[in-house]
Amino acid sequence: MPHFSRDLALAAVAALALPAPADAIPIFAHEYGVTCQKCHSQVPRLNEFGAHFAANGYRIAGVTPGPAAPVAVRFNLVASSERQGDGPDGNGLPKAIVDEIELFTAGTIGSRANYFVEQYVVDGGQHGLIRDAWVNERLTPWSGVPATLQIGSFTLPLPVDPETFRDSATHYSVFDQTVGDDPFAFFDPKVGVKLSVGDTLRGISIQLFAGPGHDRRSGLQTTGTDLMGYVQHVAGPFALSAYRYQGTRPGGDALDRFVRTGFGLVYAQARWTSESVLQTGSDSSCDPGACASSGGFTQLRYAIGPRLFAEARYQGTDDPTNGFTRDGVVLLGYRPTHNARITVEDAIAHAPSATHTLNVQYTIAY
Repeated sequence: MPHFSRDLALAAVAALALPAPADAIPIFAHEYGVTCQKCHSQVPRLNEFGAHFAANGYRIAGVTPGPAAPVAVRFNLVASSERQGDGPDGNGLPKAIVDEIELFTAGTIGSRANYFVEQYVVDGGQHGLIRDAWVNERLTPWSGVPATLQIGSFTLPLPVDPETFRDSATHYSVFDQTVGDDPFAFFDPKVGVKLSVGDTLRGISIQLFAGPGHDRRSGLQTTGTDLMGYVQHVAGPFALSAYRYQGTRPGGDALDRFVRTGFGLVYAQARWTSESVLQTGSDSSCDPGACASSGGFTQLRYAIGPRLFAEARYQGTDDPTNGFTRDGVVLLGYRPTHNARITVEDAIAHAPSATHTLNVQYTIAY
């Protein structure tokens, strides 16, 4: 196993907030006549009620939602001490940008189905794409063991959401990791079908995904069918999970057959949240033999009060293409209003020497 796996395994004996299968959607606050804090401790992070509301297909038992505008919007503004992104000419964007403008629509269909659409009008300061656009159908009665079928474009099942619920402007490096000429990364959503069996908030649950072998930003042709399995066990404040993803991509003279295997450990209670992921992988296209890769992170979050929280993360990756990289994030967040959040973070990189990047975010949703 590459040395980052050993390094992280020693550093990470912690865990992760309970996985939350939903997004920050003010539509529901308007429909049910509540504030955003009914479902969110901080926009967009879900609390226990919000997680149950999402798992229940956007329904509250015995309560009929009222009329509301069917579209919500979220803005994210970022100011940084460094130029941001690559920019259209490769020279980077300005230090202060409109980072994201997202449009959401979501709701229920009949007695058992629900839908969600998330369109990035602006993403990373540039033109955005649709991230999520799916329909979810419950296959069993509400009183029985949950079983659902989801069809469309959606974020893959992972111990931690790589985008929507991330507090920091700094991405999780392991979910951005690509190896060699293989463009696959967990950060991007996938088009396909997902079968879920079991309650994702307690006990054992299983999620199975199948979709075309394609990465939308790569320009490569679709190759074969990608498959993923995700297993999770929630016991009190702990959530243990394991996942495996496999597929093929064009790779020179022969197809690149790749596998990614990961494990997550989550601990969440009233004030403390701990999140850790460790991942290994292999690609067949390397000569001689397969490329071995690894990566992961461990993250700790503490709610200082109802409006103020602190967060710290250590992360890194190791693979033949990019070598061994590691970095960290220290963050302080504050909720000035029920539908807004301000974060100040120091992103610390260690390649080739330690550098610090200060990022300030302002997020608001309507």
